[in-house]
Amino acid sequence: MKIIRLIALAALGCSGAAQAQVSSTVALTTEYQVRGIGYSGNDPALSMSLDWAGENGLFVGAWASNTDSFASGDPYDDGANIEIDFYGGYNGQLENGLRYGVIGYYYTFPSTNYNINYPEIGVSLGYGNFNAYAYYSNDMISTSQSSQYLAADYTFNLPYQVDLSLMAGHSFGEYFRQTELTGAHEYSNWEVALKRSFGPINTKLSWVDTDLSGRYYNDGEYLRNDGRLIFTVSHTF
Repeated sequence: MKIIRLIALAALGCSGAAQAQVSSTVALTTEYQVRGIGYSGNDPALSMSLDWAGENGLFVGAWASNTDSFASGDPYDDGANIEIDFYGGYNGQLENGLRYGVIGYYYTFPSTNYNINYPEIGVSLGYGNFNAYAYYSNDMISTSQSSQYLAADYTFNLPYQVDLSLMAGHSFGEYFRQTELTGAHEYSNWEVALKRSFGPINTKLSWVDTDLSGRYYNDGEYLRNDGRLIFTVSHTF
């Protein structure tokens, strides 16, 4: 949380020297998923963000969505039904077109049965239609276990204003190796997505999957990680 506060203060401190832009995005998706894992109980999810971005590259924001990871009565049920994330960072670009960025997150789950809030920091590099990302948390889901995530994506610009995006990532680290403690396991995920905008409305149809198998494979209602289609529609104000 200290990382987010420092970045937020820096952004607000520079707001007088550079014009700022405030925006909000509302999205409805058939399933809320992160890195191939479903977090809305196989039900639709409604999310909203509020973002501030300065011309100097600094930004801060907040994002919220409904969430449901466990059935009622499940011994692991954390009681979470909403997620609110706070973030801030900086994006820049060199004269040769190379993009770079740093971002800090603090994920919160209000009104839960126990504390599962945690921080994460990420860096990114991009050039043209290619992007690469690296994320690190020293306290994944408040377990005192560290985690890392590496990912990359590439977008093909197709005819009729359609974009085809290919993404692959890998989750690993102490949290995912402590299988008896966390119930997790190191794994890879990937996504193939078609995107198109219709005026102010953005649409995305994705095929999401992971390589989790055996006792870690889950095609059920909660925390599913099997291959499935997800459709999202959004609008930015």
